Amino acid sequence: MNLFTPSGRGIVLLAAFCWVLLQGCAGPAVEAVRPPLIPAATCSQPNTAVQEYFALIRTAPPEFAELVRQFPKGGDLHNHLSGSVMPEDYIDMGIEGSDCYGPAADDPARYAIRHYSGAPGACSPGDLPLAQAGNADLEKLVASLSMHKFDYSTIQSGHDQFFAAFGRFKAVSGAERNVAPMLAKLLRQAHTENVTYVETMVSFRSAAVGNLADQLSRQYPDPSLYRESRNYPGMFAFLQGAGLHDLVAAAQKDIAAYVSRVKTLLGCGMAGQDPACTVSFAFQAAVNRNYAVHDGNADLPRMFTQTAFSTLLADTDPRVAGVNLVSGEDHPVAMGNFTTEMQFFSWFHRRFPNVNIALHGGEITPCFVGSGNPALKDHLTGSLEAGAKRLGHAVSFAYLSDSDKAEVAALMKSRDTLVELPLTSNAQILGVAGNEHPFPQYFRTYGIPSSLATDDAGVSHTGYTAEWLYAIMEYGLTYEEAVRLARYSLQYSFLPGSPLWTDVASAQAAPACAGLAPGGPVDNGSACAAFLQGSRKALLQWDYESRLARFDRDYGQRFRSYLGGSFH
Repeated sequence: MNLFTPSGRGIVLLAAFCWVLLQGCAGPAVEAVRPPLIPAATCSQPNTAVQEYFALIRTAPPEFAELVRQFPKGGDLHNHLSGSVMPEDYIDMGIEGSDCYGPAADDPARYAIRHYSGAPGACSPGDLPLAQAGNADLEKLVASLSMHKFDYSTIQSGHDQFFAAFGRFKAVSGAERNVAPMLAKLLRQAHTENVTYVETMVSFRSAAVGNLADQLSRQYPDPSLYRESRNYPGMFAFLQGAGLHDLVAAAQKDIAAYVSRVKTLLGCGMAGQDPACTVSFAFQAAVNRNYAVHDGNADLPRMFTQTAFSTLLADTDPRVAGVNLVSGEDHPVAMGNFTTEMQFFSWFHRRFPNVNIALHGGEITPCFVGSGNPALKDHLTGSLEAGAKRLGHAVSFAYLSDSDKAEVAALMKSRDTLVELPLTSNAQILGVAGNEHPFPQYFRTYGIPSSLATDDAGVSHTGYTAEWLYAIMEYGLTYEEAVRLARYSLQYSFLPGSPLWTDVASAQAAPACAGLAPGGPVDNGSACAAFLQGSRKALLQWDYESRLARFDRDYGQRFRSYLGGSFH
């Protein structure tokens, strides 16, 4: 038996208890591979956040960890497909694809998986077939493709390892044949952790988008043209004439094929179907904020083209719930071109107002960009002004003055913004956890709608339950607060239709369903039944309330006995 097959690893036991181990584990998960970063500054401070994070989780009583796993978590809205797959699963996929492994180009002390175009199982000089890897090399591969057993000597080292991992498994994650299996793994893990809905970030048709961008670059070669929004109508018209709509149609066929194969892999609609079939999911079309040309300067034609393509795809295909901007925010390209990138999104937001936007904003700290850097605030406000309905990470908020925090919070409230908070990756990438993390400020001090998220569970080598365990234990969440976080995740999802709640904080239901027990029976022909049938979002929220009621009936009293307690 292969050491890394699901049966060999005991996937159910892994999912239930891996977060209490030394470094955590992970769940399954095409988003553009995040490129190796050249940070704007070197952050040489020691990273104590990760050690404190997992040290706290390890103290969780096994019964409590299992209760947290069982707790209905609503949605996981901030999720990169390629980063969500466990390195062990990538190794299995690589073996199936006759891939090879050898020293990583970015760090010869670590391994990367590589294709070989010759005979199956044959490898380039210096590489070996994955199928022949022994246990020691398999362990080294897992550590190379994730944060597994990483030493976190500095914040910078954890940051660099996290982003470098994407390039080391790109040969597998970027293979067309693996997209549907990756999705199936993501859904299985979501079901295991009692997640109702997942939005996962994918960059579709990247090579073809690059070819189209090359045409745009030849037509508009001067980089300064991309910094003036008055040029965007002509650029967009050029892309449309050069085959943008055909590219969107091709991506739609890809999506249909992925969804169909996922259903086949899970046996959806068949007798004995995989329970993961009950997990709803949608895509976010991702734009890489760090595309660069050979001299290291920003590849603005490629960013513009991918923004145009992603927005048009989201406007055309209901399975693409929105668009997002990915890759490291502290990279010099992203830092130096933030205003231009926001102009792209702002212009397309005006052109396609019905397309949902969620942006990584504020995934920076003074350690990386310098104390007092205006970007700490501007990357929050600029993302909101560009049309973002949700902000991912938003950690820089913690380093603002009280007056700036109040200003940013007021803007978030006026825009009805949700903040997506992946606590594990914030500790691993930024060295931020505990009291330094802005989660309690957002959620409690300013009352900003918030949700937890996995980000890249495979790279983090952990799972969604770990996010909830840490939040409950570190911040002393009450039962009501845990429920509110889960409800927010579905309320602010990009599912179509009107939401169930007119106000989540006070649990006020939409008028059509007011007075009924949320999740309870609904009479056919009633106003509530018509409302739910007319809104996929509200219907999924109603189903969540049914799950929550069952959990409360079976485990609520015991769960409440742990919440609000002292775990320190």
